Amino acid sequence: MFDNRRAGFVQFVRHVLGLEVLSSYSEEVRQAFEAFIAKHSNLGASQIRFIEILKDYLTDRGKVSKQDLVQAPFTNLHKDGILGVFTPAQVEEIVRLSEQLAA
Repeated sequence: MFDNRRAGFVQFVRHVLGLEVLSSYSEEVRQAFEAFIAKHSNLGASQIRFIEILKDYLTDRGKVSKQDLVQAPFTNLHKDGILGVFTPAQVEEIVRLSEQLAA
């Protein structure tokens, strides 16, 4: 089974015919969060671990809400979840990125 939740029918047919290469959903999520980490080169270990947890969560479930980010498993790193790990500006950026990636 192909792992691309956002591809349209025409894109899928083009992919099957070898006319277009589609990356998997998990690959899109991985690349987006790697770019986020590269952009924010001063992130600490707990922040990077949080991003890894978020990446896995989003890949498994296809979506994440702001409320999810202050509940387990995100509270395993800090009792306040994302709010205790990132600045308010970073929180908003992560939420926007997650919404864009939502399947």
